[in-house]
Amino acid sequence: MFGVETMVPVAFMVMLAYTLVGITKVISDGRTRRRLIEKGAAPELARALGAAAHDDPGLYGALRWGLVTGAAGLALILIQFLPFRSGDPIMLGVILVFVAAGLLTYYATARRMGRPTARGGAA
Repeated sequence: MFGVETMVPVAFMVMLAYTLVGITKVISDGRTRRRLIEKGAAPELARALGAAAHDDPGLYGALRWGLVTGAAGLALILIQFLPFRSGDPIMLGVILVFVAAGLLTYYATARRMGRPTARGGAA
């Protein structure tokens, strides 16, 4: 179920999507800054608008993905000790339960820190 034939194309597509989003964001931010400067805005304003805010929920993405990948890693370690074959549906269920626990842990941590958990929303 989770052989090389499956994981390599999936990992490649995820990497390709992440790269395209990153390149698009860099190009878009550069165009926005250039237009602001062309319209007469101060370069400091263009720099400030392009920089991430300190309270930006995107800054907590590393926390979220760290918890999710850590939980998925724990699930994969646990699977090695379960008496089931790797192709059984229960294995995917175990992974999904651990990933969900990682996301819920992130949500609880973000709320306790008093930070927004979604773009545009406040906790």
